[in-house]
Amino acid sequence: MYLIIGASSFIGRHLFYYCKENDIDVLGTYYTHGYDAEWVRFDLCTDNLSGICQEYLDKAPKVIIVCGANTSIDGCKNNEAESNRLNVAGTKRILKQAWEMGVKCVFLSSEAVFDGCTGMYTEEDSPNPVTLYGRQKLQIEQYMCCELEDFLIFRISRAVGTCYGEKDIFDEFYRKIINNEDVTCLKNQKFCLTAVDDIVQGIVKALRQDIKGLYHLSSANYISRFELANLYAEKIFGGYGKIREKEFHDMPFYDNRHVYGGLKGNKLADLLEIHYMDIVEIMDRYADTYRRERRKEV
Repeated sequence: MYLIIGASSFIGRHLFYYCKENDIDVLGTYYTHGYDAEWVRFDLCTDNLSGICQEYLDKAPKVIIVCGANTSIDGCKNNEAESNRLNVAGTKRILKQAWEMGVKCVFLSSEAVFDGCTGMYTEEDSPNPVTLYGRQKLQIEQYMCCELEDFLIFRISRAVGTCYGEKDIFDEFYRKIINNEDVTCLKNQKFCLTAVDDIVQGIVKALRQDIKGLYHLSSANYISRFELANLYAEKIFGGYGKIREKEFHDMPFYDNRHVYGGLKGNKLADLLEIHYMDIVEIMDRYADTYRRERRKEV
């Protein structure tokens, strides 16, 4: 049995449905957005694992996967006390409870633990976060490495769906373009675009092989936000003339930003024999679903 804390999150939702489709026993939780009637409400900061196990499970789960978090960089900084309560204190207490129950702990971390000065980081590179969100993620990584034995940490760069209508970076571009607004990109900001389907399959495969430790779960699709916006616009709309790059000091950010992100994921890919979708395949799948939806609307 897998227990997904935050099944209503982008990756958590895909992971939940992947488990259901592959006959993996799974229970998902939500806090605010209960899109699925099978999910149960759970507050990471106040509820206890023992309670959810007693009410919904016959025994402790084999694995707990923590997907729930405040992932907004500016949102974390703008609400520092509350984001620390959720992303650090609340997450630690649940991981501690899981460890005391003998449950394997899985945590989704981020490229934000690095400073973004060079990009394409390996697991051996030293973290140096420049945002509060990145520091919060790093605190959980350090806690798990020091206090837990059976754990998995997956650092992720930029997860994206392959279907029209997902709440991801493609949807950000789409909304701006159809509203004839500027698509403003931080100059030179780069990341690795990884299909969320590949991410969830990698998580499950790692659990089935019972590996431990910290890994980068990332494709090699290294691209700038500006390049991706133009690629998207060309693929879906035949181009768009209001895509702009701006310097950091001209952007309305509340916290800093790591510019050159991206993670080298070959260590995990080689271990699990993972083959990631490239950008062309991701965009083609997205475009196919977009065209199908548009035909339904006509």
